[in-house]
This record gives sequence, C-alpha cells and structure tokens, in this order.
Amino acid sequence: MKQPIAKKKHFRMLPAVKDFMRDQDGDAKKELNGIVLKLEAEGVLTMPYGEKLDGENLFAIRVIQAANIRVFYVYGMQDIVFGIHAYTKKTQDIPEKEKQQARRIVKQLVTGGLVK
Repeated sequence: MKQPIAKKKHFRMLPAVKDFMRDQDGDAKKELNGIVLKLEAEGVLTMPYGEKLDGENLFAIRVIQAANIRVFYVYGMQDIVFGIHAYTKKTQDIPEKEKQQARRIVKQLVTGGLVK
C-alpha cells in the first residue's frame, strides 16, 4: 500500500483561478495539478515550475508544457498557499495589469488576516 505524501503546505485556489482552470484543456490541468503537488510536498517551487516576482512576496506557477499559463500564488498563514490569479501568458514579460490584479487580491487577503 502506498504511503500518503506528507504535505508541508496546502494549496487553496481562489474561485477566479478555479474558473480560469475549468476552461483549460486536460493536459494543462494535469500539469498544474502535478506542480501543485510538488509545491505542497516541498513547500517551495524552483525553475522551471515556479518563480518569484522580483521585489515582491508574490510567486508564479509556470505551466509551460501543455499551455503557457501562469498562476500567481502567495504564502498565507500557517501552511496555506493561496492560488490567487491566473492568466495565459502571451508575451515574454508579465503584463503589469496581471501583476496589479494579483496585488489587489493580496491586499484583500492581508486585510482579511489570511496573509501577512
């Protein structure tokens, strides 16, 4: 019998991210789920699976094999990681409007006491 993997973190997708992923194909969903399992087991992601946005407490999951999707995430209280915003990447740099949207959500989570 296979032993369950001990989790360092627990990933929680906000409804907007769930809605975005619902519209993606099965391979993209499978790739994201695999990366999320890695994040939960190890507590952090490194390239090519994830990246930290420069100068911010904001990170991005990189779905790059099946699609070109980014899912912004932030570390919350205790061992929760929140998937807060997702988009399809079309340019080399992360568009400022996507970063701004993620920052707005982080502010709401901070106000709600879910993120420091």
